[in-house]
Amino acid sequence: MALHAIDDVSDALPVTTDFLRGLSKRDWLLLAVVALLTGGASNTTSGGSNVGNLGGGSGTPATGMPDVGHVVATLPGWVWGVVALVVLLGLVLAVLGAILQFTFVEALCTGDVEIRRTVAAHWGKGVRLFLFNLVLGVVVLATFAVAILPLVLGLAAGALFLLLIPVAVLLALLVALVLGFTRAFVVPVMLAEDAGVLAAWRRFASVLAGDPLEYLVFAVVNFVLLIVLGIALGIAAAVVGIAVVIPVGIVFGLPFALAGASGALAWTWLGIGIVLGVLLFLLGIGLVSVPVQSYLRYYALLLLGDTDPELDLIPDRRADVREDDEAGEGGENDTDGDGDDTDGDDGPGSVASESADATGRDDEDAT
Repeated sequence: MALHAIDDVSDALPVTTDFLRGLSKRDWLLLAVVALLTGGASNTTSGGSNVGNLGGGSGTPATGMPDVGHVVATLPGWVWGVVALVVLLGLVLAVLGAILQFTFVEALCTGDVEIRRTVAAHWGKGVRLFLFNLVLGVVVLATFAVAILPLVLGLAAGALFLLLIPVAVLLALLVALVLGFTRAFVVPVMLAEDAGVLAAWRRFASVLAGDPLEYLVFAVVNFVLLIVLGIALGIAAAVVGIAVVIPVGIVFGLPFALAGASGALAWTWLGIGIVLGVLLFLLGIGLVSVPVQSYLRYYALLLLGDTDPELDLIPDRRADVREDDEAGEGGENDTDGDGDDTDGDDGPGSVASESADATGRDDEDAT
């Protein structure tokens, strides 16, 4: 029996193509911003430690280990201000990215990119989604912290806590799977059912329990697609970077160098160029991310609707691609080129014609 998780890989391509062709230039730019904030640049959490010499069991920091408390206490105030600003900006962008998840999904369903309306309608769902992701992320970070910090702080039994690292890694993989399914399936369920993240997860869990093989295959196939498309995005990002650096370097960098790299005007001109270049690069990343994210989301939406028709958010697009598939199969079965699946001399029309010819001959004989 064919699996939807396999068939939908190919079905998602024409659906994505049809969606992208219907976007205006304005919609492309808006969706590029949405794609950038919702996953064009993924946020990953990695932990690691450089361990010098493992000290004895004296409870003091190991030889070569910095005194973390002393370093923190001696940091100047402006450093804490910068850290606080970066953390605040990251939280704001994370909340906005969670809200815009619903903007992206609605755009895929309706074909219209409406940021203002969707943000106003779904900001509550977005905040709950952000908190859900934050809690899971904190759990993973806390697990790694418990495994590593005792050693960093030079505690006597610090090395024993390293045994928790495999547990932390397994937990991180599980959380990554949960967050991936939340993004792909639970967000659409929240829209379809007008539910919160936990209620949507309970609804999706029943679908997952009904077709576990479909979603297991999806997880594997989607992982492969992420690797392949990630490589393609990396190449595209390099091209975008070159396309931005060359003109920005000529317009802003060359005058800066000719001015001797000195003077307030030269530095101001260079600063404007750097800011403009970064913005253009981010916009380019967003533009090349739109087709990739649209395809991956359509793949998930198709599978969700196939496994539970009540959660189908794209029935019209699904019907169109399935009709095209059936038309293509019908064309392959047509042997005489007239749209008929049967031989040219065996159809009902041929039988009627032969009957009419026979009647005509009988009339002539009677005359």
